[in-house]
Amino acid sequence: MIQHDCVEELAGLLDVERHDAELLLVRFSSAMAAELLAVRKLSIKGLGTFAVTHFSAAKKSSASTVIYTPPSNRLLFTNRLTGADDTLRLAVSRLSMSPEDADRFCAALAALFMRAVQQQREIRLNGIGRFTLEQRTLVFFPERSLEELLNREYQDLQEVVLPLREQRQEKGAQKMLRYKVPLAFLTVVALLLALFYSIEPKPLFSHATVPQPAGILKAAIQAESAAAAVVHNENVTVSEPSVTLRSAAREDADSSLVLVPESYTIVLVTLSKTESVQKEVARLRSERVMAFVWPAEVKGIKYYRLITGNFSSRQAARERIARMAQNIADGAYIQHVIKRVVLHGKKGL
Repeated sequence: MIQHDCVEELAGLLDVERHDAELLLVRFSSAMAAELLAVRKLSIKGLGTFAVTHFSAAKKSSASTVIYTPPSNRLLFTNRLTGADDTLRLAVSRLSMSPEDADRFCAALAALFMRAVQQQREIRLNGIGRFTLEQRTLVFFPERSLEELLNREYQDLQEVVLPLREQRQEKGAQKMLRYKVPLAFLTVVALLLALFYSIEPKPLFSHATVPQPAGILKAAIQAESAAAAVVHNENVTVSEPSVTLRSAAREDADSSLVLVPESYTIVLVTLSKTESVQKEVARLRSERVMAFVWPAEVKGIKYYRLITGNFSSRQAARERIARMAQNIADGAYIQHVIKRVVLHGKKGL
């Protein structure tokens, strides 16, 4: 709410009724909000400069957790003018005042704000926020309703916090497994070959029934592929929920993506709610970014990574990120793929 002392003071400066002064302040606050939503910057004499700044999705690691922060728009305030004063323009264009009335209103409003700051009084503007003096500096606290309007495209996106200690232990175990799999494969091949050469060919059987080295090698390679499929090497190691694999020939290119071992993909954002995933997939695809859902789970916490692209090298993925829009690319990172998986859009939930 706009406090009574500001209304009374503005009424005295403009020589109007209290009700008219209150209405002017409410209308001017609405004009400020509309300007910030449309133009994303605003300078008001007596207060300072506002700027809507975009912060991309981010991934931060600490000793015990990994935190995925969704993208957001924040309203930053500087208690000085960094450009031309917009008060007069707002009064004329958004409040439909005549130039003479606008000049008088702007002078009164600037005097009101500067006097409140000098007297260390708090200023509250409905729909904008409150201004208070802290250590001789004017500090701004935006209203939640204004922040929600500025972030309407990211509504319901929440921060995802995942434990890291267990993940590091699991990652170490998986690294050991990566070395054990080739050794186990070589051991199996050696044993099979030793077994094959130790058996004397018997004339009772035809040549077709004698085990062939090529067949043994093929079986061993298949065994290695099956063992390697359990290995998962990620920046944050998790246990993946089972995914029903279907033939790539049946998958529609717009609804699924097949990732193969030793390829790379781009993680755009990490979310925890299915509703948020659906909205973000739709938003990204509306911006012509083909996003797919990669579900995961750690210590009973389910979360979803939205990814795009399937690349044969890390360099190719880097080049794709370089071509993305800045508000999408800033929070993206490259993920190395270890096992084959089929990913989907909204159907992947």
